[in-house]
Amino acid sequence: RALQRPTSPWAALAVGAATPLVDPHVVSDIGYQLSVAGMVALIAAGAVDKRWLRGRVQGWKHAAAVGLMTSVVASLVTGPLVAWRFGRASLIAPVANLGASPLMAIAQPVLFLALLAGWWPAAARFIAGAAHPALAAFTWVAHWAAAVPGAQVTVAATSMVLGIAGLASVLLVAACVASDPVRPAIGAAACVAAMVVLPLVPRPPGQMELHMIDVGQGDALALRTPLGRWIVIDAGRAWSGGDAGRTTVVPYLRARGGNVVAFVLSHPHMDHAGGAATVINAMRPPLYLDPGFPGASGSYLQSLDAARATGARWERIRPGESLNVDGVVLRFLAPDSAWASTLDDANLASSVLVARYGSMRFLFTGDAEGPEEAWMVAHDSAALAAAVLKVGHHGSITSTTPAFLRAVHPRLALISVGAGNSYGHPGPAVLRALAVSGAQVLRTDRFGTIVVRTDGVALSVQTEEREWDVPP
Repeated sequence: RALQRPTSPWAALAVGAATPLVDPHVVSDIGYQLSVAGMVALIAAGAVDKRWLRGRVQGWKHAAAVGLMTSVVASLVTGPLVAWRFGRASLIAPVANLGASPLMAIAQPVLFLALLAGWWPAAARFIAGAAHPALAAFTWVAHWAAAVPGAQVTVAATSMVLGIAGLASVLLVAACVASDPVRPAIGAAACVAAMVVLPLVPRPPGQMELHMIDVGQGDALALRTPLGRWIVIDAGRAWSGGDAGRTTVVPYLRARGGNVVAFVLSHPHMDHAGGAATVINAMRPPLYLDPGFPGASGSYLQSLDAARATGARWERIRPGESLNVDGVVLRFLAPDSAWASTLDDANLASSVLVARYGSMRFLFTGDAEGPEEAWMVAHDSAALAAAVLKVGHHGSITSTTPAFLRAVHPRLALISVGAGNSYGHPGPAVLRALAVSGAQVLRTDRFGTIVVRTDGVALSVQTEEREWDVPP
């Protein structure tokens, strides 16, 4: 511009988006993705202004029209990314951005100056402090907008639908910048029509899938039936200001689509029940099952309140009872109410159940420890046999006793555990015992989220890095 040479906003975008040349991992960061998509939307909106608005609308009306049009385009272009990552779509964003954008226009150059002054920390802190009022006001606008009733809607779309939504965004941008916008506009409209129709098409029967979702030090498992519906077992931990249900479990389920037909809580400890209320409020399962152990945590009580508010039917787990969902048969093995009434440790009253599809059996043990394992071995050891074992209590040495492991004899052992946890999970002795038994051991702290699939005969495993078949 200084040399009065022609400039292109796309070239400026290319330079600004070149961060992956330095750090390739940034492409998976939602902040980077939204920044690039947002800049694309600004360029597209600028093209619409130049072709259709400038010269036709004057003064404050032009400024208002450009602001609203830019906000609408930005919301539509970034919408698929927001839906994929957060499982919701904002209806108020075009209006909220009108108040937020001027505040960010004030804060951004101040923060950039603070960045340039980073070699002098005292000066950088002083300059950055000047942006605080604008940032505080920006946050207030976001909270105010989100609190408006109906401001956002939940999105439970499959990866295919979200991919089509992304294509619609690309075609929208093309329609904004093209000299002939008709064809890309028709393509975008066709994508929207496909997004409406596809969820109505019946899903053909497929495989059963177990998703062990990586929630750190805690448990969150989801069984997907052959018809694409979910049975969720536990929902991870909670912390001050958040929980794994909100940050991980709900977005994970919504990104893959399908209704949750039942929520099963293994026991009321925080690392299993922390995200339960969030999952129940967001996914609204019609059935809630748990042992009914009286040692209730705050998260457990919140989950019961959520179940009552959403109309979910609560049932206590009873050994011997079963539930059939789309050909997946759940049989509950523990805890027995008479046994549980003598306990003061919720771990020892964990829900234990077997999921059977075809000839394949998956055993879920919550945080069951040695005494409960011994009770199950004594009462019905044959019912414990399973190809896939969710290892009890995150691999603690208090679980997975020799007699129990002989009864299960798993081919695959899954451990949900946080990296570098302070409990020493999983215990070396447990890992040795599993290895000696011939089980292939997979851990979320090493592999991230783990998906096990079966057609009722064979097993396959998928992690973030690779996929393979489990040998017989």
